[in-house]
Amino acid sequence: MTPDPLCVGMDMPLGKAMELCLEKRIRHLPVLDEQNRLAGLVTDRDIRFHISPRIGTISENNSDRESLRRPIHLIMVRGVVVTVPGMLLSEAAQLMLANRVGCLPVVDPERHVVGMLTTTDLIRYVSRIRP
Repeated sequence: MTPDPLCVGMDMPLGKAMELCLEKRIRHLPVLDEQNRLAGLVTDRDIRFHISPRIGTISENNSDRESLRRPIHLIMVRGVVVTVPGMLLSEAAQLMLANRVGCLPVVDPERHVVGMLTTTDLIRYVSRIRP
């Protein structure tokens, strides 16, 4: 897992979230509530879907630019499937497969995000194992 992943607040604009994903080369953003607990999750794909495709083109207009200012909580997935520290990797992988998700936020008992397990993490782990 990646410890202490980058998390964002519920009011972050979509444009800023998109910039963070590009800059940090990440695909998943846990969204935190006012008490810094996991409230939702947004992927780079979710963000691209909700931002006008005309952004950065000659046909861009004010309405398109407005899509960049929407708060992230409007598009985040709520009820996120999570894992906890100490869960077996095989169980976490099965959880990801069963729920068809590409990541699992790792949360403590108070739902504070302490890490992020992604399919990339699983591939890195498996690639180190020798038969």
